[in-house]
Amino acid sequence: MIPTTRAEAEAAIKACAAMPVERFDLTACALACALHENPNRDVGEALAVLDDLTRLALSRRPQSALALSQLIFGEMGFAGVGLPYDAPENADLISILTTRKGLPVGLGIVWRHVARLSEAALAGVDSPGHFLLRLDNPDGPVFLDPLAGGAILDQDGLTEIASRMGLDQLSSAMLTPVSDRVMAIRLQTNLAARAKAGSRADAWLRAAQRRAFLAPDHPGILLDASAAAEAAGQIRVALEWAQRASHLQGPSPDSDDRLMSLRHKLN
Repeated sequence: MIPTTRAEAEAAIKACAAMPVERFDLTACALACALHENPNRDVGEALAVLDDLTRLALSRRPQSALALSQLIFGEMGFAGVGLPYDAPENADLISILTTRKGLPVGLGIVWRHVARLSEAALAGVDSPGHFLLRLDNPDGPVFLDPLAGGAILDQDGLTEIASRMGLDQLSSAMLTPVSDRVMAIRLQTNLAARAKAGSRADAWLRAAQRRAFLAPDHPGILLDASAAAEAAGQIRVALEWAQRASHLQGPSPDSDDRLMSLRHKLN
């Protein structure tokens, strides 16, 4: 069922988060996150595009990089990014399905949707600065750039991405497949970072809370939700997130000081 209110979207995100890794539905989660941000919109066009992707994936079962690219980029037109690059729409699955443009991790969700249905050995990799896709083959992994329609990256291409981040090369850990949950969190991380940089406290709080719903055992993510709530003037909410983080981390001078500071602000 498609959520129609922010409360329903929050419940849907939490339901996705409760699923074991093999049953985590990235597409459903990303749709719920998009509706949590903006529930008052028509999703008919986006769902129609998603239906087309589903039908083509099930009928063709693309397995190779070429077959996946031909379907997702060549036929359905998913590539590039909308302008301006930092616009929140580029990390919003409903907008991405409608415009067929988005950030690399947003487009990666489209690729993962097709790959799951076709049982292709394709996963995301949490590479810094530029999200990539990895397709495992008998001869070794192939790395694809969803921003470029699934173009295959050779070693020079991977080195160029590393150099943009001030690195000599991407480590093996940076090129290891990640779970769909990690992809969902990274998408919200993009939104939270952009909202924070743009001093949009309410948007930062919504994205930070979505991250916390998806990673309830990650103290750093809970503390970011606390900081976002404080910036939005919701001190009681900030205290609740800080208390959850403190419970996970255990007592420490920094944690105790933050809790005391927030409690003082409530008085």
